[in-house]
Amino acid sequence: MAIMQFYPADKFFTEIKPAECTSGQFCWVVSPYLEIIPKILDVERNRPEEHDEVTFEIRDASLYDDFKADRVLPVKKLNLRSNEEILVQRAKRRPGIILSVGGDTFTDIQRLLRQKGKKHLQGDPIFVIPCYSIETEDDPTGFIPEMVARIRCLLYRQFFFFPSNKRFNEGIARFDRIQVVEGRNPAAIQLTGICLSDDVLSLFLALFVYCITGIEDTELATIRSLAKDTYNPL
Repeated sequence: MAIMQFYPADKFFTEIKPAECTSGQFCWVVSPYLEIIPKILDVERNRPEEHDEVTFEIRDASLYDDFKADRVLPVKKLNLRSNEEILVQRAKRRPGIILSVGGDTFTDIQRLLRQKGKKHLQGDPIFVIPCYSIETEDDPTGFIPEMVARIRCLLYRQFFFFPSNKRFNEGIARFDRIQVVEGRNPAAIQLTGICLSDDVLSLFLALFVYCITGIEDTELATIRSLAKDTYNPL
């Protein structure tokens, strides 16, 4: 049980207004699979005078051949610049937990960026931790039971277990797959009315800080020590 001994299911979540967009809130997010070697979509014109008729090839990225300045016959609609390539990734619509929302913005800077065509330099980011399923008898995908037992006991710093709630099955949030969503377009992110409770959110944030910095605060260290004591190998 481990983490559930400290935070039972009825204390794990709270309900909020879906439109809030706040830390600890569950959402649906388009989450790409992480490729060990990036996949490149090589596109070429069929004829030098045409931009609409192309041929393409999907291949592994090359350290020596890709991201070069000497692009031949660029495809206009793709708007590729020098040193750029098209990446191909599989992606899945997954549950996610919002880590934090927004950054510092300045109106005068936004005006300057608009004039220079560089609006992307100051935006409205949402930092999201995507969530993954747990293997069951009916579904062999997801985290295996041997790992889940350790995650429940906080033996992994990069994983966070959560139980089932009204909208989502139990799962694992992966800090090592953190992603950034720009803006609030529902094609990229959909907010829900489920949120981690305040106490659980504090643990979630403390574990994230520990994951990326190696700095473990006193309260987290105490909880992890107690949780480890409950671990029984399967």
